[in-house]
Amino acid sequence: MTRRLALLALFVAIGCRTGRPSGAPIAPLTAPTSEAAMQELTARRAAFRGMKSLMRVRATQNGQTQSFRAQLAVHDARRMELVAYTPVGTIALKMQANGNKVTTEPQVPPGSFDFLRSSDLTPAEIAMLLLGLPPRDDLQMEVVPAGLVSAASGGITVTFDPPSFPAKHVVVTRGNDRIEIEHLEVVTP
Repeated sequence: MTRRLALLALFVAIGCRTGRPSGAPIAPLTAPTSEAAMQELTARRAAFRGMKSLMRVRATQNGQTQSFRAQLAVHDARRMELVAYTPVGTIALKMQANGNKVTTEPQVPPGSFDFLRSSDLTPAEIAMLLLGLPPRDDLQMEVVPAGLVSAASGGITVTFDPPSFPAKHVVVTRGNDRIEIEHLEVVTP
């Protein structure tokens, strides 16, 4: 009986575990100067074929904070997907964006993802930025040899601590709302 309970617990733990994204690791920047880093980021954007990230998220909106794990998949500057997980690893939310059209399952209030509805960037472009890759050249950006320090567009500010590509720890602010993201694993598909 003890063996059956242990086996059942193992299957439940495996079934509820958050899956890791599959793919190849992304090489960090190797630029000697900030200008060279921006050139390398621009070249990587031109060759962009998608990125995935397993991340830990802490979102504070209207004074309420939620923490969860999520997977982000950015296919290109128009298409992205986000899957948020419950504490036991089951799917709590699936979000897809194509251009400025965002759909969620289950449906959530429109204000829940306001930071993705920047008037200047598509949700997928914002997702690229969260990974440390500037989606366009017209953003306000600060760059060091290791990667982005900060970027701003459409009322959102994104800071990277430490500056790096791919990003490791990201903070997004829009007004009083704040989202902290820790990338646990970032890969190319």
